[in-house]
Amino acid sequence: MTNLIQYRRDLHQMPEVARQEFKTSEYIGARLAKLNCQVEKVCGTGYTAFFDNGAPETIAFRGDMDALSIKEETGLPFASQNGCMHACGHDAHMAMMLGLCDYLNENIGKYKFNVLAIFQPSEESIGGAKVICETGVLEKRHVTRVFGFHVWPKIPANAVGTVAGPMMAQASELTMTVHGKSAHCGRPDLGIDALSAAADIIAEINAMKKKEIPQGVDYLLHFGAMEAGDAANIICEKAVVRGSVRAFDPKVYDFMVKRIDEISQDAAQRYGAKVEVKLTTPYPPVNNDPALCEEYKKAMAQAGIQVVEAEKTVIAEDFSEYQLRCPGVFGWLGLGDVPSLHNNKFDFDESIMETGVKGFVALLDYFNQK
Repeated sequence: MTNLIQYRRDLHQMPEVARQEFKTSEYIGARLAKLNCQVEKVCGTGYTAFFDNGAPETIAFRGDMDALSIKEETGLPFASQNGCMHACGHDAHMAMMLGLCDYLNENIGKYKFNVLAIFQPSEESIGGAKVICETGVLEKRHVTRVFGFHVWPKIPANAVGTVAGPMMAQASELTMTVHGKSAHCGRPDLGIDALSAAADIIAEINAMKKKEIPQGVDYLLHFGAMEAGDAANIICEKAVVRGSVRAFDPKVYDFMVKRIDEISQDAAQRYGAKVEVKLTTPYPPVNNDPALCEEYKKAMAQAGIQVVEAEKTVIAEDFSEYQLRCPGVFGWLGLGDVPSLHNNKFDFDESIMETGVKGFVALLDYFNQK
């Protein structure tokens, strides 16, 4: 696995944001072309590598490819110079997937199933997993299980964290625009106050959270920004409110969206304003198949990898799209005490990637025994 560090450093120097992973795609494609597998380009910049044993079922693994619009400040000799950064560890994910492919190139014959490696673009904001799934590749390759790792700070280095059932939230970003009518504040009868309407909506939604969502339900409904008004003595014509809606249970998510719309439209009617509510298309919640999760933990333990019980997080991840189509488990690969993800100083001990590939192989060996 000596190539892992080189793969990671090469990819770290060429970070590209969602739907623009052109150099990254070229790099991955060139390495897959050297291996004994069926390589297909998907979704513009993504790849699948199919290691065919002629078996009736396939185990799939996924690694994501895109970077973030963050200027790197790590001081690393292989740091990005293009204004973007692999600040979420996707360079490590791709390196581990390439390491797995190198392993499969020499060892696929020892297994009684096929293996599909998915190099997925556009995880951070566009939803590349859904696009890949819609190509039908999981059905075409008869995928029965799917697995993925995400490097994760604060979990002990070289440990793996996961949890059965909901692990990461369904999430949308919300933009609410209130349209009123401008007038001098001395003639309020001539105007419609978009600022006051927006403030009332926020207050009523916050009250709704306390009254209508039972204690113990895990969710997030937060407003973090509002833009409104130009002058102290003018009735505000337009107010824009931005927030986030997240839940582990789709029914809770749907309830919140419904109540946001109802409360905003009631306020619009009272004020004579117009309110538009827009939500980004949500990633479904990451929901680890309970039975498969128990097998996952056993596989890691057999390989001598420490397994810790992960805490649920309201952060979203589109690995969930694969889980809608077949049983899957998502795991966090512990980095220890390092800077947080999406931080311009994010870095980690590169030897941890060997544990990631070891974990992939552990799953293959475990299911080969069954």
